[in-house]
Amino acid sequence: MVETRFVRPDAGLVDQIVIEVLRTAGAPVDPTSWTRIEHGSANLVVLAGEVAVRVSRSVESVPDFMRVQALVDRLPELPFSVPRSLTDPVRVGDIVAVGQTRLRGAPHPSGDGDPRQLRVLLEAIHNIPLDTVRADLAPARAFMGGASWFDIMTEQAIPLLAAQVQDRARQQADRLAALEPASPVLVHGDLAGGNVLWENGHVSAVLDWDLASADDPAEDVAALGTWHGWDSVTRATDAHIIRRARAFAATYPLQLICFALINSRPANELARAIDNANRRLLT
Repeated sequence: MVETRFVRPDAGLVDQIVIEVLRTAGAPVDPTSWTRIEHGSANLVVLAGEVAVRVSRSVESVPDFMRVQALVDRLPELPFSVPRSLTDPVRVGDIVAVGQTRLRGAPHPSGDGDPRQLRVLLEAIHNIPLDTVRADLAPARAFMGGASWFDIMTEQAIPLLAAQVQDRARQQADRLAALEPASPVLVHGDLAGGNVLWENGHVSAVLDWDLASADDPAEDVAALGTWHGWDSVTRATDAHIIRRARAFAATYPLQLICFALINSRPANELARAIDNANRRLLT
């Protein structure tokens, strides 16, 4: 098991708050049927029947927890489900939890995807009026350092790489920084893999809105291109956005190093990110 060093609230406290949320939602309480999802750095999720209980990991994560839930609840009706609140937030000790609608579907296998569905997905998110959600958005590019992303990437991340790939890495950072500013839209910020669920050939749900911000739509296209393949995504959007998206995607290995640095991730995680970037840049 990979050591994440994510804060783990007391197990008994988590059980207590999940039971309280389920009772508030009028849902059955049967801990033997729960499925615990631990991979989130700020939150953990307990799946219990038709309810997903989202639990903050620490007192420090509570403000962001509340912001993200407010954002999701403000989203307009979309052609897919999102994890809307079923209960008001419940606080027990230093942690907070909320009952959400449990989303149905499964992640799409990587490598391909219906371009028509990808277009529907992108247009639905990018056409959400920013004024309706702006107050609850994360800073743009928060994953890699927000407004300081370029300095973090070039002054802290790239010097950690093997000497023979540093010039290429700097070219990729410069290419992304040199893009003409795009008109900002609502971007999800992590639109791939397990964050997009599919059912019967259609996108059924989108979760994990923590990184949603006002930014370049090419950011979401880059995530989809990396997961579904550029052929599928090229048929789902315009050529000029694809060009920009490839600039975003080229820096993904560097973004992972930035994330590890700004979040003080474990040394072995930082080392894995550096090794990954070296391999990608060498090929």
